[in-house]
Amino acid sequence: MENKPSRGRNKRQKTPVQLLMPLVKAAPFFIVLGLIVWGVLSTNPAELLKAGVRWDIAKTPPIDLHILKEKIKPLIQDKYQLDLHEIKLALESEPWVNKADIERFFWNTIQIKIEFQQIAMRWEHSQCKSKEQINCIGYISTQGALFIPKKISPSDVILAHSKPDKNTITQLYTDFQYYRSSVDPMVIKTFSKTNIDQLTLEPNVTVILGYQKQKERLDRFLKAYSELKKKNRKVKQATFDMRYPKGFALSY
Repeated sequence: MENKPSRGRNKRQKTPVQLLMPLVKAAPFFIVLGLIVWGVLSTNPAELLKAGVRWDIAKTPPIDLHILKEKIKPLIQDKYQLDLHEIKLALESEPWVNKADIERFFWNTIQIKIEFQQIAMRWEHSQCKSKEQINCIGYISTQGALFIPKKISPSDVILAHSKPDKNTITQLYTDFQYYRSSVDPMVIKTFSKTNIDQLTLEPNVTVILGYQKQKERLDRFLKAYSELKKKNRKVKQATFDMRYPKGFALSY
């Protein structure tokens, strides 16, 4: 009887090269892994914790960028994970900063976009005896908010006098916008909101509006001034007290 060939003999035996192929294919992976491990072990740990910060700010900021960098320095040094909320709060604690937007690019790389305050009015505390006193001078922003920075920059915008509480500042800014549009093209130089409202218009016209019916009194002033300036140039240097029911007091 003829013997049948066994199945094992029919299978082709793998050559040594074929046996090594899986290892050859896996070799690049282990090489890369080894390089990564070597790189981590050979890198200074401090470099891994070094945060990358990109700044997006105005070309001529009202304060030096160094001031903002110092504010966030404790929050980005030696940190594995940066807390964006804490960084935002730290930056917005600077009076000149209106808003800070922070975007994360990587676990320790961020971009910071700063929106600075825009000045609408200079401000002086109505109860301060000297400008050298703390919190006696500052600015009111175009959003109607009072801010008092350490650095006061020269400005020729309108000067406001009032108390510093939020309600007073809000009302002052609201009234200022109305007064400014009402007297246009005349220009307001100063606006005082204390117990009474008082305006100084260019060139040097003082208008006392009192503490009530200011809009009505301002309308009466504008009508009177329009007529008087045609007859008397002195009214451009005069004081109009509009607190009378139907008239006003005029002084030079």
